[in-house]
Amino acid sequence: MKLSSIRIQNYRSCRDISLDLGSMHALVGANNAGKSTVLRALDFLFNPSTKTLNEESFWNKDTTLEIRVEAVFSELTDKEQEALGGYLKPDGTFHMARSAKMGAADADHDAGADDAENKVGIRQHYKKPVPEPEWLQESKMNTKSIAEWWRTKDLLVVGGVTFLAGITKKPNVEEWKDKAREFIAVNAGKVPTQDAWVDNPKGYANVLKGTLPFFVLVPAVRDVADESKGTKSSPFGKLLYAILDTVTEDKKAKIEGILSDVAKQMNRTGGAERVPLIAETERQLNTLLGDFFAGCDLEIEFATPTLEILLTAPKLYVDDGFRNAVENKGHGLQRAVIFTILRRYADHMTSAPDGRKRNLILAVEEPELYMHPQAQRTIRRVFRKIVAGSDQVLFSTHSSLLVDVAYFDEIIRMEASSRTVDGKRTTACAAWQLSMPKMIHDIETRKPALKGNVTANSMRDLYSHAYNPRRNEGFFASKIILVEGLTEEYSLPIYADALPGCEFDPQGISVVECGGKGAMDRLFRIFNELHIPCYTLFDYDSGNADRNITDKSKELLALAGKPQAAPAALIVDDTIACFPRTWESDLRPEIPEIDALTAEARGELGLNSDSGKPLIARYIARKITATKPPAVPESLKKIITKAVATTWKRSCLQAVATAPAIPAPAGGEGGA
Repeated sequence: MKLSSIRIQNYRSCRDISLDLGSMHALVGANNAGKSTVLRALDFLFNPSTKTLNEESFWNKDTTLEIRVEAVFSELTDKEQEALGGYLKPDGTFHMARSAKMGAADADHDAGADDAENKVGIRQHYKKPVPEPEWLQESKMNTKSIAEWWRTKDLLVVGGVTFLAGITKKPNVEEWKDKAREFIAVNAGKVPTQDAWVDNPKGYANVLKGTLPFFVLVPAVRDVADESKGTKSSPFGKLLYAILDTVTEDKKAKIEGILSDVAKQMNRTGGAERVPLIAETERQLNTLLGDFFAGCDLEIEFATPTLEILLTAPKLYVDDGFRNAVENKGHGLQRAVIFTILRRYADHMTSAPDGRKRNLILAVEEPELYMHPQAQRTIRRVFRKIVAGSDQVLFSTHSSLLVDVAYFDEIIRMEASSRTVDGKRTTACAAWQLSMPKMIHDIETRKPALKGNVTANSMRDLYSHAYNPRRNEGFFASKIILVEGLTEEYSLPIYADALPGCEFDPQGISVVECGGKGAMDRLFRIFNELHIPCYTLFDYDSGNADRNITDKSKELLALAGKPQAAPAALIVDDTIACFPRTWESDLRPEIPEIDALTAEARGELGLNSDSGKPLIARYIARKITATKPPAVPESLKKIITKAVATTWKRSCLQAVATAPAIPAPAGGEGGA
């Protein structure tokens, strides 16, 4: 069973968002964009508890709303299909939901208490097709409704077949239900149906507990000491008690016998076997107590150790060159131990005695915390290993090492927006995704010769060379400036810092070098479809003998909706800037004493005449912006001003609306 989609309504910052899910997803976005909200909504879906809900849990703190998390599960095993039986839809998928409402009765309890209006009630639901006519829906059948339907019984017709043909006496509720079941079975192909939610069916909650995937949430802040306790409620404790269950009776008896001998040596019950010093200390205490209360007997008694008691007091030690308790190790190692415990715990919880295995869904908040770069890359490999089967992983992250341009379909970008309505400020998050089918459809539409030959693997190969942690930084930006190479990446931020109000970092703007023009359109498509505003800066390279280079320039201009002819002058538009020839040659007239500055840079940096263009450009940028006032070439002023102001315009994919078999995009306020 795999979780294939979710919908979250009225939970924290999620007013209404939908997500399509695969094996692994990285939730990215600014702080407070809704990443943790998605993970905790999943926790509510799989582990519903009123203890985790309060006024803050409701969108905009509006406790009149109903929190609702819906989910669709696919790829059910035969055992799962058998367990869920009549709850499944005809296509074999399982649609379920959990809801919570302030003051509502809990699924298993009545809201009859005096403080019921301040309590949160949790309910569960499943979706199934039901007959469209109300008189065939069991949930609508009651004495009053049947009386109304009976008065117009001749109108109760489906596909030319009269429902109550030959019935002369008004049926009661049970008779009507029996007749409806029979009618539906006989006329299955004629009765129109519609999907409807069924609320709180009897016994449903217990079916879910043993059938749904096992969900584990690892919060960003979690104490390793809590995880390693031997209590029955902690993951590590549950593992230890599971070990106890596997100990044979003979082995238990032998251990208990040894522990009993220990108890005899400590307590009076041991008689002569008792440790002499304990017995002597007890005697002396009684002698002294007799000075106050004659006839009293003070006994020193040690708790008799048992196998179960021993299991409650373990301590984890790690020897990484220095043996010490795990809670005294660094936070990075502590977090690795937490992952290790939870993975083993999840493996235990998902394995049945008969060999069957429930799927695992692992949700992790910021797995990169306290981890050095190499460890972060290891985490990504571990996640890949987990999802190699049928398990799933979702994690929120701020690390460019945990995402990959080639796996664009695994990115879920969260974005929060605020607005004021009737003087009240509200915040809602949106979610943006880019599916593999959309990208395949786009490239096959643009290049018909490839139709039928493009696969997910070939798409990943196409993008794999663009993988670079610096380029991945774009996933975390509020805006992106795509540039050809290091010259622009090194120097453009320096010029921006010299222009008031245009500094990049405080505004979350990233300059992403694309390694040349070849990958610019590919990176643009990914970032743009995740609704990240992109500004593209490149050289037309007019006069270049390599036609492939100028053809790529034409392609980039066409992508921006601009004429493809070689420009006579610098193009600076709302979304694109293009130098007629190159950055260096076209900016040269705007930089005073450029030859002297270039020679100075070569001398100080130890560069020869054929190397170091990016380093020279950065050197010059620092030199001329250090003057008072700072000197910034006019062309770059125009480009930077436009880039800082750029906004998201539209989808750039071809024929998205008509693409076949493409799931609806995810979205929040206004959709994606």
